[in-house]
Amino acid sequence: MSPEDANIESLISGLTDFQKKSEVERLLDEALQEPISTEDRLRQVEQVLEAFRSLGLLGRDEPRDLHLLLTVGQTYERFSHLEKAFETFEAALSLADRLDDQETRALVLCRMGRVLSRWSRWDEAEDHLERSRSAYGRLDDSAGLARVALNLGIVRHERGDYAAAAEAYGEATKLAQESEDDKLAADAINNLAVLATIRGDLDEAVRQYEACLATFQKLDDKLGQARTFHNLGMTHADRRDWQSAMDTYERGFKLAQAQGHIDVMANIHLGSADVLLELGGTSMALCYCARALDIYRQVGDRLGEADTYRLLGKGFGRNREWTKADGMFQHSLRINEECENPLGVAETLREIGNAQASRGLGQRVTLRLPIIPRFSYGIIRDFF
Repeated sequence: MSPEDANIESLISGLTDFQKKSEVERLLDEALQEPISTEDRLRQVEQVLEAFRSLGLLGRDEPRDLHLLLTVGQTYERFSHLEKAFETFEAALSLADRLDDQETRALVLCRMGRVLSRWSRWDEAEDHLERSRSAYGRLDDSAGLARVALNLGIVRHERGDYAAAAEAYGEATKLAQESEDDKLAADAINNLAVLATIRGDLDEAVRQYEACLATFQKLDDKLGQARTFHNLGMTHADRRDWQSAMDTYERGFKLAQAQGHIDVMANIHLGSADVLLELGGTSMALCYCARALDIYRQVGDRLGEADTYRLLGKGFGRNREWTKADGMFQHSLRINEECENPLGVAETLREIGNAQASRGLGQRVTLRLPIIPRFSYGIIRDFF
């Protein structure tokens, strides 16, 4: 018996024959679908760049260099290495200006704005996106204008200006449909569904998510499907339909894992943890939080970390481990304040108040705010 077989045997001992077969199939399926780590992917990018340098291929053909910089910057962004992504796009912008390549200049400015928004550098993000909009306007490029409108909507959404975000998403949808860009239109509609959920119009949100899923399935866009399943699962959770939420999360997680989209995997871990807390599965919920936190730290998602600390605080509070709960809530507050995220601060303060009420230290807190999700919905960004 090989070590691998022995390991499987130890995991399935005591199970029925049917359970054993199911468990072995699950373990093998997970092993086959295990995505390459972020660190390994970034190392591959660095190796490609070093190979180009060592072979003397950089600097000879500037249009080719520009294409390479765009590809590398996009790859850094894809794996949430925001600082290197921004530096690479800066180099691409300088080269596009030297080549007087206005189309690429507009594209790079949009991508820089998107990176800055993920970095919570809101004013700089809006500045770059407005510059991109002007460049696309001069080119009369409606698809490019749709992309910029989507990203402007995201910035305003994350700053809490929901009316302005809805207007930008509506503009993005209209321009994308005019350009016959179904994927971009679905991305914008998904984000409108997030706003519908915040307004409390859950039926409308479900309708919009299902329309998005139909489009992403038609396009075989697995990332779009995974993100939409995550958001739809959260909406089911808001309706307290826990079984539908977990089923939807599972479908999204399988898609995200198969494609190596670890940011979506982290979001789904967190959503699953929240449902498990509601169902009384505190220990398992804390395990899911730990998995999510590990990924958020890897990819540098500070707001994801803050959401996880808040949920960990809630979980430790359920176990009446008040010192640990207080520590987690303070971590969440600190990060949200550093990132200038007032909604995250409000969500954490609500949970602190509820924990204090459970300890008999005060009354349960009710904040007069728009419907606050227990954690952040996955706004779909135009990644590629």
